Amino acid sequence: MLITNIWYIAEWSENVTDKPVKARMLGRDFVLFRDPDGNAHCLSNTCCHRGASLSQGKCQEDGTVSCPFHGWRFNAQGVCTRIPSIGSKTKPPPRARVDSYPVQEKYGIVFAFLGDAPEDKRP
Repeated sequence: MLITNIWYIAEWSENVTDKPVKARMLGRDFVLFRDPDGNAHCLSNTCCHRGASLSQGKCQEDGTVSCPFHGWRFNAQGVCTRIPSIGSKTKPPPRARVDSYPVQEKYGIVFAFLGDAPEDKRP
């Protein structure tokens, strides 16, 4: 039985820099990255397009992480904000997204909440 409605240690804060970082929790892979304001974020590590590892991609100046395969960009909420092959004026389809997870930083550690409890019910 897995307990998901708790905060998990994802990585030391100092290791989450301007490059995506792969984290493994509960037998699943995640990507941690920072936006330009220095806030840490956690997404599922698998791009919804071709399944590439987002942790092998790049952090972009617009606060997104891009897939190394075709350059799809995902924001902190897991929404695909850009697909280079469809042009800059066309919006990505709404279903183009990856799972995102709440993050908190305390004591020099990045914690991720992997469960589905509402914010007011989280420990």
